[in-house]
Amino acid sequence: MSKHNLSGRVFLSVLLAGFLFSLLGLTTVGSSLSHAASGNGHIYGRLLDGSNKNAPLANQVVTLQTQQGSNSQDFATATTDAQGQYSFANLPNDKTTNYALYIRYQGAQYVSDLLTLDSKPEQQVDLTVYEATADASNIAVVSSNVLIHAPDQRTGTVTISEVIDFQNLSSHAYVGSLDGSKGKPNALLFTLPPNVVNKSITLDKGFSGYQVIQVDRGFATDAALMPGPNEFTFSYEVPYSGSEYSFTYDPQYPTVVLSLLVPPSLQATSSTLQPSGLLNADQQPYRLFKAEKLQAHQTIQLSLAGLPTVQKEEAPAPLNTPVVWLIVSLLVMSAILVLTWFLYRSRRRRVGGIATKGAQSRQKVQTESELDDARQRLLQELLKLDQKFEAGNIEKAHYEEQRKKLKARLRTLMREQEIVQR
Repeated sequence: MSKHNLSGRVFLSVLLAGFLFSLLGLTTVGSSLSHAASGNGHIYGRLLDGSNKNAPLANQVVTLQTQQGSNSQDFATATTDAQGQYSFANLPNDKTTNYALYIRYQGAQYVSDLLTLDSKPEQQVDLTVYEATADASNIAVVSSNVLIHAPDQRTGTVTISEVIDFQNLSSHAYVGSLDGSKGKPNALLFTLPPNVVNKSITLDKGFSGYQVIQVDRGFATDAALMPGPNEFTFSYEVPYSGSEYSFTYDPQYPTVVLSLLVPPSLQATSSTLQPSGLLNADQQPYRLFKAEKLQAHQTIQLSLAGLPTVQKEEAPAPLNTPVVWLIVSLLVMSAILVLTWFLYRSRRRRVGGIATKGAQSRQKVQTESELDDARQRLLQELLKLDQKFEAGNIEKAHYEEQRKKLKARLRTLMREQEIVQR
């Protein structure tokens, strides 16, 4: 057998072995990935109609969402059967994966609590939804808490946080509409005080997953109110300039209790609010003012005094253009005068060195000196003329005529000087 045939067989064997190992590796990796993507977790439950004695709801789509760290995404969907049942099987049950169920029913969003399957792979999670209504007559505010934070001296603003506890007294979910074609939309309304900084409005609890639009003196949202208690929180900033600020509160709904919390450093007075001592909030003491049994649109006023002086950075003063041009003109004229003086001194030294050459030379030097003096006087007249014009003591037409004459005389002197220097 030749060496070439032996080498070829060895190479072919090595190549075949490498291919088999690669195939085996791919099979192992694929099996591992398939095992990682699936598990023995199982989430099941029923969709119930809370407005109809928890009757099951069929043909509704329920979505399962996964969450890992700060990332969340829709994982799978299931349609309820005739008994309102849904099921999600073969779910990963590692510790890092959280699950939640949600459904949007008649404009309202319903979300379950987060759950994990690592310790209990199979769990039942029922969802209860409610029939929607646009009737807001059963809505009231149990408590409205307004916290006025300490003023920000640097920005000249006061941050105000509101926590509003609604009570829906009906068995239906209130779902409003943001359609404002016929005036103010029939939706959940929130009032803001005048001059709120628009970009400072922060919406927190209760607004997630819903839309918000601006309306007169506040904003509206299509967020749903479920039967029973519902909490909404938001904050905003209002500007102030002096040491006083008047806060206005206009409730959109009947309110059982209104509580305003003011920093002790501020002086607060109101004809409709009752002082109620001190209260700790956010680990800070606040003075508490309260009002009870407010009707809708019963305006409340609170006057604040003792606000710190705003310490904004002073903007640079705008440049005075005429003054700038006057300074530039003076600098240019000064440079011309200095240059003329150096030329004059230089020529005088040169003239002193050749003074013994005769009367003709002395006459030439005298002529040059006279021309220099005359030119210097003309330059000074030009400078004074420019100063008068910049100061507004001479009309533009007269200024241009005089300047034209002086420049003509200056050109004549310069030509005479060139003739003398030859």
